[in-house]
Amino acid sequence: MVYKLASPAQSTTSLSDDGDEDINHSAFFASSEPAPAQWSRLRILSNATNRSSGHSPASRLPPELLIHILRHLHHPRDIHHSLLVSRAWCSCSVELLWHKPTLPSFSTLVKILRVIGREPHEQSFTYAQFIRRFNFLSLGHDITDQIFARLAQCTRLERLTLVNCNALSDEVLARTVPAFTQLVAIDLSGVTDVSDLTVNAIAKNCHKLQGINLLGCRKLTSESIVALAEGCPMLRRVKLSGVDQLTNEPVSAFAQKTPLLLEIDLHNCKNITDAAVRDLWVHSHHMREMRLSQCIELTDSAFPAPPMSREAPPTEYVFPTLKTMDDFPPLRLKRPYEHLRMLDLTNCANVTDDAIEGIISVSPRIRNLMLAKCSALTDRSVESICKLGKHLHYLHLGHATSITDASVKELARSCQRLRYIDLANCFQLTDMSVFELAALQKLRRIGLVRVNNLTDEAIYALGDRHATLERVHLSYCDQISVMAIHFLLQKLQKLNHLSLTGIPAFRRPELQQFCREPPAEFNSTQRQAFCVYSGDGVEKLRRYLMELFQSITEEINAHATECEDQTAEEEDGYGATFDMEVDDRDDTMDFDGSPVVEDLEPARRATRSTTRAAAVVGPSSSRPNRHSDHLANWAAANAAAV
Repeated sequence: MVYKLASPAQSTTSLSDDGDEDINHSAFFASSEPAPAQWSRLRILSNATNRSSGHSPASRLPPELLIHILRHLHHPRDIHHSLLVSRAWCSCSVELLWHKPTLPSFSTLVKILRVIGREPHEQSFTYAQFIRRFNFLSLGHDITDQIFARLAQCTRLERLTLVNCNALSDEVLARTVPAFTQLVAIDLSGVTDVSDLTVNAIAKNCHKLQGINLLGCRKLTSESIVALAEGCPMLRRVKLSGVDQLTNEPVSAFAQKTPLLLEIDLHNCKNITDAAVRDLWVHSHHMREMRLSQCIELTDSAFPAPPMSREAPPTEYVFPTLKTMDDFPPLRLKRPYEHLRMLDLTNCANVTDDAIEGIISVSPRIRNLMLAKCSALTDRSVESICKLGKHLHYLHLGHATSITDASVKELARSCQRLRYIDLANCFQLTDMSVFELAALQKLRRIGLVRVNNLTDEAIYALGDRHATLERVHLSYCDQISVMAIHFLLQKLQKLNHLSLTGIPAFRRPELQQFCREPPAEFNSTQRQAFCVYSGDGVEKLRRYLMELFQSITEEINAHATECEDQTAEEEDGYGATFDMEVDDRDDTMDFDGSPVVEDLEPARRATRSTTRAAAVVGPSSSRPNRHSDHLANWAAANAAAV
């Protein structure tokens, strides 16, 4: 970040502070001739030149080479140490230290503002010109209008994160933002007072803007969003989630005015219809991520048509039908969407198998496909998804109730690099689907909530054939037993999240003591059924079940030994005479004729152990022959013997 002139804003388009992007590389030094920062006072600069001459090889390094070396120091403390070496090193490293100030507390921000607010003749450097990034994520509620207005001096600011800075007013934002003409990315998510005034100021002054996040800015209207699309043609990432008043016009403007658009988030923009989404498919050929969840008005017409028409043959009608303005011809694209990696159509209930087939035909490299609550989808959609093959990593099919084992079987054998799959509320699935999914070598997470046909057999398959699972969701699979979960925990050592809400076998205090707290908004019934283990809770449950079954095993073994000894003694005395038998019988009677009960105590202990095991374990395993170490079956067998 050290230049002779102002940066041409070569930063990435991401709204976060992550690393470089492969399309537009973020050049840390955009200038071809990096130079040391200029001292504010010429007298100090001349002294620095005289004192640093020829004392060591390092002091004679050309500035551009020294800057290239120092830029590989990432920790602020290391950069600060290099700044103290000499005046020449200071001039080469000071901007590296200030380009992205670390803000661990509000007091640190106050100190920075105090430094950049000094008069120019009181500063060794023009520090405000060095700052390129400000991230106020951890100080959201402390950022007030008075604080933010003092940032107007940072005229070379490129990235600004104001997440949840609710104390900021729309007027101060609109008055300060025009100073940031080099702005590349701004995040205003959660700043509820933002209105058209601020967005119009951004559109008018920040022509280099490449990323903007307006999550939850409900006061915005389509007018300012259209101005943003027209004033910032370099936009690549646009997040408009929750902007309730958004209509088709701004979305079509982004599609036509911003040719480099990579990501667009229209979550919960319920006024968006097919026309706007069609424009995105037609014009935004570089699109990587498209989030259209909760856009309930979308139908198949918003998406590419299948390569082969599945429409019924035309029939003759006595009265011709009238076409409306919303009737669109099949969307045929001239070029494939090779860059599309993520598509979110959650709760787009009007989308059918035709849309999925058309999307897959033009986007063969989708990595993350979210189709939860698309209730009209059938096995035909899953068969289309199978064509993604090795490219598909994440798949959400929750509430697709028409899906069967046949399509899931084909999916597991075609998309072998799946890392996450969600099949919640797919009522027709059985253990067979889990048997196939358990063979996926890269599977990390699996969601099977309310798949009521699942039995312990499915859980044993996950444990037998898969050791990489990290998150398993089995809530409301009411046929699952404690023994099966015990087996799963012993096999999956990487498991860190286990959802067992609503399973009767786990509605016991001794098992729920390791659960995390239910959400505050849950009612009493939901709290009673809530059973989710995460982090340390999973490990504590694993240890508890292991210790429980070890103790039961020891007690059963001890009882078995006592029974064997007693049987051996009886066999030894079996050959005695009848008179001896009578004497022995008399010896086992007390003086009042009652039998002696001393020898029955081991049997009573075994009975108590079996009862305790049955209370915690629940029904016995459905696979006793295959897994002989299932202690519930052992306990039941010994109970019968007693």
